[in-house]
Amino acid sequence: MDLSINLLGVYGTMPGENPVTVTEAVQLAADDGFFVYDFPLADPTFYDGDWRSEIDRAMNCAARNGGVFRYAHVPFQFPWADPSPENWARFEGFMSLAIEGASMLGVRWVALHPYTTNEPAATYEAGPCRDAALDHLRPWLAQAGELGVHFAVENMQGDAACHPHRRYCAKVDELIELVDTINGDWDGGHGICWDVGHAHIAAHQQAEALKAVGGRLRMTHIHDNYAGADRHLLPYTGSVDWSDFIAGLKAIGYDGDINYEMNLKRIPSELRPGLIAYLRDVGNAFIAALEQ
Repeated sequence: MDLSINLLGVYGTMPGENPVTVTEAVQLAADDGFFVYDFPLADPTFYDGDWRSEIDRAMNCAARNGGVFRYAHVPFQFPWADPSPENWARFEGFMSLAIEGASMLGVRWVALHPYTTNEPAATYEAGPCRDAALDHLRPWLAQAGELGVHFAVENMQGDAACHPHRRYCAKVDELIELVDTINGDWDGGHGICWDVGHAHIAAHQQAEALKAVGGRLRMTHIHDNYAGADRHLLPYTGSVDWSDFIAGLKAIGYDGDINYEMNLKRIPSELRPGLIAYLRDVGNAFIAALEQ
């Protein structure tokens, strides 16, 4: 069990500032004592340049420092605001490139937001949303199978953040059904990414939900909030019950990594060292508690 971080969430910059490349972020992370990484494949702008060479550079930099990429995240910004055929084709193109990138990286797990029709909560029905999610996933499951990529389907935010709509897979039973259906139809190999912040917004009791997820759990997204918006705060700076979360991981015998999904980009880089040290200390404390 190791501590993992999402590189550009911790070391990235705000729009208008000089951007940090993934390779530069790897070196910064290694200097700070982080050696397991979550590669940022979800950002469409990553594919504007020679992104395959950047993956090679980042992997070489990680190897020189004794680091490794174990996780990634594919695009998740569905074009709901303008669902034109052109925008959907663009999104699908980024999805395909991200799966290719995950294969190049050889990561263990790729976080995937299940497609949702974003139904009004008052008329929401899980069945049609499940069918739409499966229809959306089929081409990506086929490509992932050909390239040896495994998805970890992520639990979604609850009504507090999505009102007046409801996100499919905000409920644990929906998430489990979707992953079990995928594995039944596609020869297994896929699992679940438990996003602690999303679960908090959805009002889940973390340990109870994790016990239901059980052995399907493959990766984590660790961050905090106040149960109303997806803020990606440092642990213990929101209202997540972290003891309950750790108890849930222990109950199911989770032996994967503690993987942060932070957002420090609004904080000036010169003010981040203390926060980064705090993340390292908290993550190591979580690992020590799980290994007792």
